[in-house]
Amino acid sequence: MIKSRTSYLWLSLTGLHTWLFFDQQMGFNALVFSLASVVLITWHHRLWNERMWQLGAGLHLLSAFAVFWHVTGDAGLLYHVSSFLLAGFVFAARSSPSVALLNGILASFGMSFVKMLSAYAREIRSIGFVQFFLPQAAYKKAYLYVAPITVTLIFYSLYSSANPDFWLKNAFPDLEPDFSLMAYIMFGLVFLSPLFFPWGLQKVTEWDLAQPGDLKRVRSKTKVSRKLGLVEENRQGVIMFAMLNTLIILFLCFNVLQIFVPSLSDVTRGFSEQVHQGFDALVISLISAILLIMYYFRANQNFYERKNRLVQLATIWIFLNGLLALFTCYKNILYVDSFGLTYKRIWVFIGMLLTGAGLVLTLFKIKHLKTNWYLIRQNSWVLYFVMTFYVLVDWDRLITWYNPNYAKEVDMAYIFDNLGSTKLPYLAELVRNKDPRVEQHKFKLLGMKMKANSELHKDWRSATIDGRWLAKELAGLE
Repeated sequence: MIKSRTSYLWLSLTGLHTWLFFDQQMGFNALVFSLASVVLITWHHRLWNERMWQLGAGLHLLSAFAVFWHVTGDAGLLYHVSSFLLAGFVFAARSSPSVALLNGILASFGMSFVKMLSAYAREIRSIGFVQFFLPQAAYKKAYLYVAPITVTLIFYSLYSSANPDFWLKNAFPDLEPDFSLMAYIMFGLVFLSPLFFPWGLQKVTEWDLAQPGDLKRVRSKTKVSRKLGLVEENRQGVIMFAMLNTLIILFLCFNVLQIFVPSLSDVTRGFSEQVHQGFDALVISLISAILLIMYYFRANQNFYERKNRLVQLATIWIFLNGLLALFTCYKNILYVDSFGLTYKRIWVFIGMLLTGAGLVLTLFKIKHLKTNWYLIRQNSWVLYFVMTFYVLVDWDRLITWYNPNYAKEVDMAYIFDNLGSTKLPYLAELVRNKDPRVEQHKFKLLGMKMKANSELHKDWRSATIDGRWLAKELAGLE
């Protein structure tokens, strides 16, 4: 049976969602709605003691604050992803982020709403349509008023036909239905239903929750061939990691040698192409390294009495891949020092941070005999953490401030054409100082200022911290 309180809370939160977001851009409304949602759902489902829920809700609130601080495409995307995760954690608070995200997406796009409608339909069939919408006490008293009201309305229609002026049609304004508002309310009802009527893939979630974090040795009667398979697999791993370690050492030495012997570098490729192609190849290499280790340390190989050499070579492999990541960061730092920051160069650092964390967690898995699913869970949490803190930074402002002041060569066209409006105060300062690098862009800057001013006069629901700051700065530039 669906409790009335659940339905009232669902309808109330939908009303709040409609009031805050309909015909508005995201801003302060995202933070207000998220705070109300987290408090309400935590209380309603009694989730205050669930650690995974606390983490998920906390990161969701951080993403909401990022939207309030400065609305960027990345911040808005992460905010919606974290909303799906929140819905998934309502269904199973201890599920891994990947499973919670899958459950949340499916539930938010109709599955939970369909489940709720089915439950309402079963309840209506069991107790009747009138009793479903009226409390028991009101249902008993309804018969006292139905007949008098019906008869009164009939006589009122007769009197109105006798004297048309008695009809109160002029007392009611002509109302035109707002279909866009109705559609938005319907969207809110569907999108928010998982927060009150949890839904998820039951078998997938049960499998996820049943996966242990620690490896356990599987003891069974095996044939000799099976034991030989374990031995041969160990030998194969030793040979493979020995060869890979030799290869990566040669690669690192060659890269270092290129620094001191520039003639070894391919002059036909620019510095940018070298860094970005190297980054793409390195990410694939690091992911492949982690997958190889997950394969060789997936089960009873972890309990093999002669596994020490394999463990040592895998540890060296992780360490050398970490050095490779640091070397890529060093090359990227040289690139940024020469040509300034761009989003691609920022993502090189973030990619190296993520892969570095993945290598550390992989080493932890080997040393402490953790399962592969444990590694996937922890890496998904790391990804969520890093992306949340990534959207807290206004990279447009940072790039616009850093490049003209510290980069040896500045691509002003990139700043003018690819970054958001928070760049304007810094660019206006360069114009005021008669910086020759912005002279050809002065008229473009004027148009950007006019456009930004027209977009800053927003309702408080769409307000952002950066928007208030920008309005103040632009007012001082008049």
